[in-house]
Amino acid sequence: MVASPLVASDVTKAVKALLAYRSKQGRGLDLDADFLTVQIGLKQAPITPSPKPRLVALPHPLKDASELSCCLIVKAADKPWLKALAVDGEAPGPKVKLTKLDGTRAANRARREETTRAPGSGVETDAGKLVDKVLAFDKLRSSYKQYKDKRELRDRFDVFLADDRVAPMLGKLLGSTFFGRKKQPIVVKVTRPESLAAQIRKATACAHVVLKEGTCVAANLAHTDMSADECVANVVAGVNAVVGDLVPKKWNNVLSVSLKLPESAALPLYNADPTAGAGLPDAPPAATAPAKRADTPAAPAKKPAKKGRARRRAPAKRATTRSPPPRRRRPRSPRPRRGRRRGARGEARAVPQGGEKAAVLGRAA
Repeated sequence: MVASPLVASDVTKAVKALLAYRSKQGRGLDLDADFLTVQIGLKQAPITPSPKPRLVALPHPLKDASELSCCLIVKAADKPWLKALAVDGEAPGPKVKLTKLDGTRAANRARREETTRAPGSGVETDAGKLVDKVLAFDKLRSSYKQYKDKRELRDRFDVFLADDRVAPMLGKLLGSTFFGRKKQPIVVKVTRPESLAAQIRKATACAHVVLKEGTCVAANLAHTDMSADECVANVVAGVNAVVGDLVPKKWNNVLSVSLKLPESAALPLYNADPTAGAGLPDAPPAATAPAKRADTPAAPAKKPAKKGRARRRAPAKRATTRSPPPRRRRPRSPRPRRGRRRGARGEARAVPQGGEKAAVLGRAA
């Protein structure tokens, strides 16, 4: 295992320089804090990228759980007892016997429409209020079709949670509206109500990291409202957790680590030699010519080329395609002339046929 080459003193210098830069820009009294983003450059891209957010534990949470607004997306059948548990703080009722699956469509449809537990039992829990809204999947699919409705829902809550049974169907439904702002829902198992509170607290306290198809991994590990020591502790712990748990080949695959603000230059924290390490393949050995034997006769020297006018080569003949001969038209056979013609006096006479023609001519003479 390769030890972490990240030096805490270099991180301290970078954090102090970024905080001083922000104060010089006249933004020291802003109500909205800016995130300190860590960028990790990799030698090789991840083999299995996924839009699913990964949780990274930090020694100092980015925000207090009481300041965050959460939305939980669940099945429509389980909304009554989950709303009583997560919003009202009421313990769920006993489990409900579900329909046995026998491979038929009717059984599958009935199973999807059944709830796993009875509504609230009336007993309050110690967890208290966990989320601000419980949204049914059917309501999300029917009432948030347009882009503006999805955008309003995205801006209304800070963190989105989803039941593991409906999470695979949310990618196409939410679209780039949520994925562009890195607000993908975090998967939780609501079928275990005794551990639901711990899952929600972990999701709100940890940083969220997404492994994309490229060679750059970015994560928000601190913000400007924290002290310098808290920022340094979060950056060191977060980078070691991301590289140790999420990056393949760990530090052998890390090329660089830098820290920046949204409007500042990236300050380097670590730079590796790109040609060293196990992340890149070794260079092939140089090819060497075989040694010649002493008794091998020397090759005859080539004759020098004669100087003179270079002989021009005849251009290659192009293959020509002969056009087919024109089609000959069959001569038409003369049609016999039929009809009546006028005589010398203008009266119409019939055209004689055959031997009658000679008699007519003799009579005219």
